[in-house]
Amino acid sequence: MSKTIKSKFFTPLIRFNKIRTISSLMQLKEEEGFTLVELIVVVMMIGILSSIAIPQFMTAADKAKQKEATGIVSALVKGATAYQTEYGVLPETFDELSEYAKFQACIATNVAQDGGKACRDSDPNATVIGPVTGGEGDPKNFYATSGNYNVSFQIGGSEAQPLFQVLANPNGSPYSANGSAVTGCYNPVLATSQVYEYTAKIGDKGQKTYRTC
Repeated sequence: MSKTIKSKFFTPLIRFNKIRTISSLMQLKEEEGFTLVELIVVVMMIGILSSIAIPQFMTAADKAKQKEATGIVSALVKGATAYQTEYGVLPETFDELSEYAKFQACIATNVAQDGGKACRDSDPNATVIGPVTGGEGDPKNFYATSGNYNVSFQIGGSEAQPLFQVLANPNGSPYSANGSAVTGCYNPVLATSQVYEYTAKIGDKGQKTYRTC
Protein backbone atom coordinates (compact mmCIF):
# COMPACT_ATOMS: atom_id res chain seq x y z
CA MET A 1 0.00 0.00 0.00
CA SER A 2 2.86 2.40 0.77
CA LYS A 3 4.42 1.65 -2.62
CA THR A 4 1.19 2.68 -4.36
CA ILE A 5 1.06 6.01 -2.57
CA LYS A 6 4.72 6.70 -3.38
CA SER A 7 4.28 5.98 -7.04
CA LYS A 8 1.25 8.31 -7.25
CA PHE A 9 3.17 11.10 -5.51
CA PHE A 10 5.91 11.11 -8.12
CA THR A 11 3.68 10.75 -11.18
CA PRO A 12 4.50 13.23 -14.03
CA LEU A 13 1.16 15.04 -13.58
CA ILE A 14 1.78 15.86 -9.94
CA ARG A 15 5.38 16.95 -10.58
CA PHE A 16 4.22 19.22 -13.40
CA ASN A 17 1.66 20.85 -11.10
CA LYS A 18 4.34 21.46 -8.49
CA ILE A 19 6.66 23.07 -11.03
CA ARG A 20 3.85 25.30 -12.29
CA THR A 21 2.99 26.38 -8.72
CA ILE A 22 6.64 27.25 -7.99
CA SER A 23 6.89 29.19 -11.25
CA SER A 24 3.79 31.21 -10.35
CA LEU A 25 5.19 32.09 -6.93
CA MET A 26 8.48 33.19 -8.48
CA GLN A 27 6.61 35.33 -10.98
CA LEU A 28 4.62 37.03 -8.17
CA LYS A 29 7.84 37.83 -6.31
CA GLU A 30 9.34 39.35 -9.44
CA GLU A 31 6.25 41.58 -9.85
CA GLU A 32 6.38 43.05 -6.31
CA GLY A 33 6.93 46.89 -6.05
CA PHE A 34 6.11 49.80 -8.38
CA THR A 35 6.99 50.15 -12.00
CA LEU A 36 8.60 53.35 -13.29
CA VAL A 37 5.30 54.48 -14.80
CA GLU A 38 3.50 53.95 -11.51
CA LEU A 39 6.13 55.96 -9.63
CA ILE A 40 5.81 58.83 -12.12
CA VAL A 41 2.01 58.83 -11.71
CA VAL A 42 2.31 58.87 -7.91
CA VAL A 43 4.82 61.75 -7.97
CA MET A 44 2.59 63.72 -10.34
CA MET A 45 -0.44 63.19 -8.07
CA ILE A 46 1.53 64.36 -5.02
CA GLY A 47 2.65 67.46 -6.93
CA ILE A 48 -0.90 68.29 -8.01
CA LEU A 49 -2.29 67.84 -4.51
CA SER A 50 0.52 69.96 -3.04
CA SER A 51 -0.11 72.78 -5.51
CA ILE A 52 -3.75 72.82 -4.38
CA ALA A 53 -3.29 72.28 -0.64
CA ILE A 54 -0.36 74.61 0.12
CA PRO A 55 -2.01 77.82 -1.20
CA GLN A 56 -5.17 76.94 0.69
CA PHE A 57 -3.17 76.45 3.88
CA MET A 58 -1.37 79.78 3.43
CA THR A 59 -4.69 81.54 2.82
CA ALA A 60 -6.13 80.06 6.02
CA ALA A 61 -3.04 81.13 7.99
CA ASP A 62 -3.24 84.70 6.66
CA LYS A 63 -6.97 84.79 7.45
CA ALA A 64 -6.22 83.80 11.04
CA LYS A 65 -3.70 86.66 11.30
CA GLN A 66 -6.26 89.06 9.87
CA LYS A 67 -8.75 88.22 12.63
CA GLU A 68 -6.45 89.88 15.16
CA ALA A 69 -6.62 93.11 13.16
CA THR A 70 -10.38 92.80 12.76
CA GLY A 71 -10.82 92.55 16.52
CA ILE A 72 -8.68 95.64 17.13
CA VAL A 73 -10.42 97.72 14.44
CA SER A 74 -13.84 96.68 15.72
CA ALA A 75 -12.91 97.59 19.31
CA LEU A 76 -11.63 101.02 18.21
CA VAL A 77 -14.82 101.74 16.27
CA LYS A 78 -16.97 100.70 19.23
CA GLY A 79 -14.83 102.80 21.58
CA ALA A 80 -15.19 105.86 19.34
CA THR A 81 -18.94 105.29 19.18
CA ALA A 82 -19.20 105.14 22.98
CA TYR A 83 -16.98 108.21 23.41
CA GLN A 84 -19.01 110.28 20.92
CA THR A 85 -22.26 109.17 22.53
CA GLU A 86 -21.08 110.34 25.95
CA TYR A 87 -19.16 113.51 25.07
CA GLY A 88 -20.68 114.57 21.76
CA VAL A 89 -17.33 114.63 19.92
CA LEU A 90 -15.04 112.03 18.39
CA PRO A 91 -11.93 110.91 20.29
CA GLU A 92 -8.68 112.31 18.96
CA THR A 93 -6.12 110.40 21.03
CA PHE A 94 -5.54 106.91 22.33
CA ASP A 95 -5.70 108.34 25.84
CA GLU A 96 -9.28 109.40 25.20
CA LEU A 97 -10.11 106.01 23.70
CA SER A 98 -8.51 104.14 26.60
CA GLU A 99 -11.59 104.85 28.68
CA TYR A 100 -13.48 102.37 26.50
CA ALA A 101 -10.82 100.21 24.86
CA LYS A 102 -7.31 99.32 26.07
CA PHE A 103 -4.70 97.69 23.87
CA GLN A 104 -1.27 96.12 24.11
CA ALA A 105 1.29 96.78 21.40
CA CYS A 106 4.54 95.35 20.11
CA ILE A 107 7.22 97.95 20.91
CA ALA A 108 10.27 96.14 19.51
CA THR A 109 12.67 98.56 17.84
CA ASN A 110 12.72 96.70 14.51
CA VAL A 111 9.03 95.76 14.35
CA ALA A 112 8.39 97.90 11.25
CA GLN A 113 10.88 95.85 9.23
CA ASP A 114 10.67 92.38 10.79
CA GLY A 115 7.01 92.32 11.84
CA GLY A 116 6.09 89.20 13.78
CA LYS A 117 9.71 88.03 13.98
CA ALA A 118 10.64 91.09 16.05
CA CYS A 119 7.73 90.58 18.44
CA ARG A 120 8.71 86.98 19.20
CA ASP A 121 12.04 87.93 20.75
CA SER A 122 13.75 84.90 22.28
CA ASP A 123 15.50 87.07 24.89
CA PRO A 124 13.39 86.82 28.10
CA ASN A 125 14.81 90.14 29.32
CA ALA A 126 13.76 92.05 26.20
CA THR A 127 10.60 94.16 26.45
CA VAL A 128 8.70 93.79 23.19
CA ILE A 129 5.09 94.22 24.42
CA GLY A 130 3.68 97.28 26.18
CA PRO A 131 0.45 99.27 26.68
CA VAL A 132 -0.81 101.66 24.00
CA THR A 133 -0.81 105.28 25.15
CA GLY A 134 -0.81 108.67 23.48
CA GLY A 135 2.79 109.24 24.43
CA GLU A 136 5.11 111.93 23.13
CA GLY A 137 3.67 113.72 20.10
CA ASP A 138 0.40 111.83 20.58
CA PRO A 139 0.97 109.23 17.84
CA LYS A 140 -2.18 107.74 16.39
CA ASN A 141 -0.80 104.37 15.46
CA PHE A 142 0.63 101.24 17.10
CA TYR A 143 1.75 97.74 16.13
CA ALA A 144 -0.42 94.79 17.12
CA THR A 145 1.10 92.43 19.68
CA SER A 146 1.81 89.89 16.95
CA GLY A 147 3.66 92.52 14.91
CA ASN A 148 1.65 91.56 11.85
CA TYR A 149 -0.37 94.79 11.67
CA ASN A 150 0.22 98.52 11.99
CA VAL A 151 -3.00 100.03 13.39
CA SER A 152 -3.79 103.74 13.03
CA PHE A 153 -6.79 106.08 13.19
CA GLN A 154 -7.70 109.60 12.12
CA ILE A 155 -10.57 112.06 12.22
CA GLY A 156 -11.53 112.49 8.58
CA GLY A 157 -14.52 113.68 6.59
CA SER A 158 -15.57 117.30 6.91
CA GLU A 159 -16.50 119.68 9.72
CA ALA A 160 -20.17 119.13 8.95
CA GLN A 161 -19.78 115.36 8.75
CA PRO A 162 -16.70 114.16 10.64
CA LEU A 163 -15.62 110.53 10.42
CA PHE A 164 -13.67 108.33 12.79
CA GLN A 165 -11.54 106.15 10.52
CA VAL A 166 -9.38 103.17 11.47
CA LEU A 167 -6.86 101.30 9.33
CA ALA A 168 -4.91 98.11 10.07
CA ASN A 169 -2.28 97.50 7.39
CA PRO A 170 -0.23 94.28 7.18
CA ASN A 171 3.25 94.88 8.55
CA GLY A 172 6.73 93.45 8.22
CA SER A 173 8.51 91.69 5.37
CA PRO A 174 7.09 89.87 3.44
CA TYR A 175 3.66 90.06 5.10
CA SER A 176 3.22 93.77 4.34
CA ALA A 177 2.83 92.85 0.67
CA ASN A 178 1.09 89.47 1.10
CA GLY A 179 -1.33 90.18 3.97
CA SER A 180 -4.84 91.60 3.81
CA ALA A 181 -5.73 94.90 5.47
CA VAL A 182 -8.74 95.74 7.64
CA THR A 183 -10.46 99.15 7.79
CA GLY A 184 -13.17 100.60 9.97
CA CYS A 185 -15.26 103.74 10.06
CA TYR A 186 -17.82 105.49 12.28
CA ASN A 187 -20.10 108.26 11.02
CA PRO A 188 -21.78 110.02 13.98
CA VAL A 189 -24.07 112.10 11.73
CA LEU A 190 -25.57 109.07 10.02
CA ALA A 191 -25.06 106.87 13.11
CA THR A 192 -23.46 104.18 10.95
CA SER A 193 -20.31 102.15 11.44
CA GLN A 194 -18.44 99.64 9.33
CA VAL A 195 -15.59 97.16 9.61
CA TYR A 196 -14.26 95.94 6.27
CA GLU A 197 -11.87 93.03 5.69
CA TYR A 198 -9.93 92.93 2.45
CA THR A 199 -9.85 89.50 0.83
CA ALA A 200 -6.89 87.26 0.03
CA LYS A 201 -7.18 87.99 -3.70
CA ILE A 202 -4.10 89.40 -5.40
CA GLY A 203 -5.66 92.83 -5.95
CA ASP A 204 -6.78 93.08 -2.32
CA LYS A 205 -3.43 92.24 -0.71
CA GLY A 206 -0.95 94.78 0.62
CA GLN A 207 -1.18 98.32 1.93
CA LYS A 208 -4.52 100.17 1.82
CA THR A 209 -5.91 103.60 2.72
CA TYR A 210 -8.79 104.75 4.94
CA ARG A 211 -12.35 104.11 3.80
CA THR A 212 -15.44 106.23 4.31
CA CYS A 213 -18.82 105.15 5.60
